[in-house]
Amino acid sequence: MSTQAKLADLLLREAGRGGLWEWAMDERRSVSPAPWDEVAQRLAEVTDGDIKIGGAMLRRWVSDAEAKKRTH
Repeated sequence: MSTQAKLADLLLREAGRGGLWEWAMDERRSVSPAPWDEVAQRLAEVTDGDIKIGGAMLRRWVSDAEAKKRTH
């Protein structure tokens, strides 16, 4: 996980929203999941602008977090 991904995970946990993976999965959980770019915008909002990335990067971070969850 990159330094920014770790920061996003920490900020989300401190805000009581679970970690990065949990938050992103909750954001995309619906009949028609939100596009990754939209979820990345929400990440910027919930972190008060501390984490500003595109959808492709967020998707990579979530994929890395998911892989890490499987190995632990």
